[in-house]
Amino acid sequence: MKIVDHYLESWRRFRDLQSRTTRSALWWPFLIHPIVFFVLGGIFAAILSLSTDQTGPEVVYAISYVWVLITLGVRRRHDMGRKGAWLLPGLVPLGNFVLLYWLVQPSTSETSE
Repeated sequence: MKIVDHYLESWRRFRDLQSRTTRSALWWPFLIHPIVFFVLGGIFAAILSLSTDQTGPEVVYAISYVWVLITLGVRRRHDMGRKGAWLLPGLVPLGNFVLLYWLVQPSTSETSE
């Protein structure tokens, strides 16, 4: 049940850019998101009789979840003692590897600079 709590908490705190987020509170919603997306796609395809090449309303969910993932990343960076702007290297192709390395690091007791 803790996994679902992390997912729901990510939606409840979608405006919070100041506090901290643990590793599990970042990664569980990140892993649950594709499952929810495909389940919504199946439900909407059955209800609206969509073919496989059509997109449905689940795209609205995916677009809105981008903001939730950004806020999770910023809070995770705060939990590591850095500023949220350190997510920007993810915009560069090789920067994603550096960002992934940082996001799997353990929490620190330091505050962001």
